[in-house]
Amino acid sequence: MTINFQGAIDKRLEMRCRSFSSSLLRNFTSSIQRVSKDRADQIGNYRFLHNHRVTEGDLVKEQQNRCCRLSEDKVVVCIHDSSEANLFTHKDRLKPNSGLGFIDAEKGGVGFKMHLSLVLDAKSYYPYGMANIKLWQRDKKVDLTHEESKRSPIEQKESYKWIEGSQCSNVTLQKAASIIHVQDREGDIYEQIADFKNDNREFYIIRSRCERKIEENGWLWEQLSASPMIGQYQLKIDGDSHGRKARESLMEVRVLTTRVKRPAKKIKSLPEYSAVITAIETREVNPPKDSDPLIWRLLTNCKIEDLADALQAIQWYTARWFIEELFRLVKKENFDIESSELESGWALRKLTLMAIDTAVKLFQFHTAIQLEEGETVESVSSFSADEFSCLTAIGLQMQGKTEKQKNPYKTRSAKWVMWILARLGGWKGYQSQRKPGLTTILEGLTKFYDIYKGWVIEKDVCTR
Repeated sequence: MTINFQGAIDKRLEMRCRSFSSSLLRNFTSSIQRVSKDRADQIGNYRFLHNHRVTEGDLVKEQQNRCCRLSEDKVVVCIHDSSEANLFTHKDRLKPNSGLGFIDAEKGGVGFKMHLSLVLDAKSYYPYGMANIKLWQRDKKVDLTHEESKRSPIEQKESYKWIEGSQCSNVTLQKAASIIHVQDREGDIYEQIADFKNDNREFYIIRSRCERKIEENGWLWEQLSASPMIGQYQLKIDGDSHGRKARESLMEVRVLTTRVKRPAKKIKSLPEYSAVITAIETREVNPPKDSDPLIWRLLTNCKIEDLADALQAIQWYTARWFIEELFRLVKKENFDIESSELESGWALRKLTLMAIDTAVKLFQFHTAIQLEEGETVESVSSFSADEFSCLTAIGLQMQGKTEKQKNPYKTRSAKWVMWILARLGGWKGYQSQRKPGLTTILEGLTKFYDIYKGWVIEKDVCTR
């Protein structure tokens, strides 16, 4: 499903956006010089980013529209998270009053904040795109005291982004069969959990941030840990840069259905008790002597009747790594927005939106490779109709004479595209072979775009 602004911007600018987006996908970098094929293309890309007729809202809405169409009638997981772009290392050449401000970095941070809502298929975890993107700058440092913050309406706080992100995502995903919102501890806001719906369509899984009072003067974590264990499972825990060693651990699961009491210093107009929620605790049994046990406590309005239901909720929560990886790709690694040489904050923010979209496409490729036999995704949103025509022609050339060397997948499905790109990347096409990896797919993608250039030139010559 190709980029389509549906008339919101000039057709010429839409074509430039498509070309720029394809260049980002081919080169896996946000450097304008490296993604541009020549000087004229470089100037065109710079002008696009600085053009006031293409707004952040236009770029966000276009991504939302694609996500809406792809997620229709699907059960989806919508993962919300926040981050910030720190541009302090080259602050001296950044233009003032251009969409940049204070951030959370301890030493003189300057940049902009972002809150993303990434949508995945609830079964295959195939990314459908962004349900919502919010970029903003702090014009002044947040200096409310803790007591003032507690008494302020949630709409006046920056933390409202968690509620707002879910509400905006619900509008984008209005055609989805059901939505599971996943949020980390910052999303544990009383105003949000107090309003958990019971409509069998909109669900939440939020990691518990703090101990809370519950019905009958009990405490949530205390009562949850004292609840009967409903089962166990094995979990592979990865090592990290903080010294945690990789291990496989036995985890115990407990659940508690209750209502959370309104904090004492919260605004009195809020309900005294939340809607009915289920708390899930998964705790590591017998951790290594030099390690603290891994504990997750999740709050949800999903129906949890047995261990299988609890494990499904835990699994959906672990899908958060997708958005963490996306931030890493956009901010530091491939696209490295924080090292961009653009001088305008507004242009940097638009480039970030395009890098986010490109990173989602990379995840689509990666996930499509991993799809189990029998699973299918109707289309890959990274290609235009003309590019699909070129892929079809290439696919026919890549097929062998025997059935085992033919593309076995539904035309234009994700796996059909991956088969062609893998063959271009050097994979031999036999099902008995190991699945092609992302490196092979990306190599095939690069070769595809080289072929596509010639395809376009030949098509233009033939139509003259």
